[in-house]
Amino acid sequence: MSHDKEIPFASRTKTGPAPFHRFSLKLWLALWAFIALGMSGSPALAATGKQASDANLKAVRAMLEQPDKQMDLGKIKLTIDRMIDPGIDIADGIKQLDAMAAEVRARLPANPSSRDKLEALRTYLYQAGPWNDNRPFRYDLDDPLGRDIRNKLLTTYLSTRKGNCVSMPLLFIILGQKIGLDVIASTAPEHVFVKYRDDTGTLYNLETTSGAGFTRDVWMRKQLPMTDEALASGIYMQPLSKKETVVMAADILDALYARQGLEEQRIALAELALKHYPKYVDAMLHISAANWRLRERHFVSKYPTPNDIPMQERAYFVQLDQGIGSWRAKAEALGWREPDQPADASNQQTADRAKPAQ
Repeated sequence: MSHDKEIPFASRTKTGPAPFHRFSLKLWLALWAFIALGMSGSPALAATGKQASDANLKAVRAMLEQPDKQMDLGKIKLTIDRMIDPGIDIADGIKQLDAMAAEVRARLPANPSSRDKLEALRTYLYQAGPWNDNRPFRYDLDDPLGRDIRNKLLTTYLSTRKGNCVSMPLLFIILGQKIGLDVIASTAPEHVFVKYRDDTGTLYNLETTSGAGFTRDVWMRKQLPMTDEALASGIYMQPLSKKETVVMAADILDALYARQGLEEQRIALAELALKHYPKYVDAMLHISAANWRLRERHFVSKYPTPNDIPMQERAYFVQLDQGIGSWRAKAEALGWREPDQPADASNQQTADRAKPAQ
């Protein structure tokens, strides 16, 4: 590459870099909103260096290579969460989940239908009574988006009884599968919910942030706008496989890596996610955002113009520059769109309105 060939780069102003070529400031703000769930929280979270993140990647890969029948989502979620908080006791967590499932089974009639199991689990989790020490599980109106990354941990939800759209559906699915319910995760833009299949094979949406009530597709599309292309491609509103559910659960690690500036590790985990869940647009956006931050770190902050980049570093610059736009383009080709109104602002307003009732 010759010195006189221009390379797309940021112009500089008194207030900082201007929007980059093929990557608008608006998009960057949207991506920051996407990763913001992992950007705040307690400094007690694991300080994940390269050695630890490599071990995490190896462990997640092993989880994903298991046959579906051997996957225990409760153990997997606790194992991932322990990568965030090393103080988590996995064996104790599994024991607690098994005890909860046993308590739900004890409430079932003889030869229970799937609807019997569903109602028993709903009651056990969301209605106050002696079965839950009059402490039902609720939507966390103080941190509905899980901005404190610890609030996405299953152990936090179990101890505080306050959850979000990550911890709440995962606990419901874990317990539901233990009692024989056909339940699995599904996604909408920046949201996770539950798909439930009854004894006739009919599939329903359950919104665990609202008592696991039945929720129609049309209502969900109104609350969480998504394109027809997104539905046609299957990136939203589809029941996930167990492997895809594990990928979604492991996304909390990419949030941690974003918080700690471990962009290469973030990309490696997202690439592993896409190997097992090729339509996981959140991983595509992680890679795009990580490439942006690496380009800022290695080039924009150091060189006034592209022609100041040393020749031996230009190939890496071009790789990062192209990765920013190409991964966004892949997400858009599947129907993902940058939201007009950030979902976090809308959800926070909903939570604020609900606080007096709770």
